[in-house]
Amino acid sequence: MSAPLDDDLLELYSKRLHELTREVEHDRPLERPDVTVEQRSPICGSTMTLDLAVDGETVTDIGYAVRACSLGQLGTAVLARQLPGKSFAEAERISEQVRQMLKQKADAPQGDWKDLELLLPAIDMRHRHGSALLPFEAVCEAIAKLRGGKTG
Repeated sequence: MSAPLDDDLLELYSKRLHELTREVEHDRPLERPDVTVEQRSPICGSTMTLDLAVDGETVTDIGYAVRACSLGQLGTAVLARQLPGKSFAEAERISEQVRQMLKQKADAPQGDWKDLELLLPAIDMRHRHGSALLPFEAVCEAIAKLRGGKTG
């Protein structure tokens, strides 16, 4: 479970958050994606187009166009950095872990996904969960499409 953030830690998180969100300021569509999905958060209106290139059940590249607050941009930036080379199962596991972190105050992901702890301040801002989860819902929808509509 997360602890409240003191002012110094919040400032550090804020600086890191802005560094990551700058990485997705410009759209990066893939020239030949294997799947493209569009997601919209009905609560806040954030939108995202996600492209995936894959080899079997491994993501080889990710493209995006994200129109969301810094929370949606953060998730997109972390996915863009960490998802290539990862399996569908890993993508689904991380998506579920982020969902549990926000909705059930579970622990933040670690390892390659540690930057997602920057979403911790949003736990108590339920109205922001839609934007924070947007990139992860897009990834899960893309995987389901690639599997022929089946979810795993």
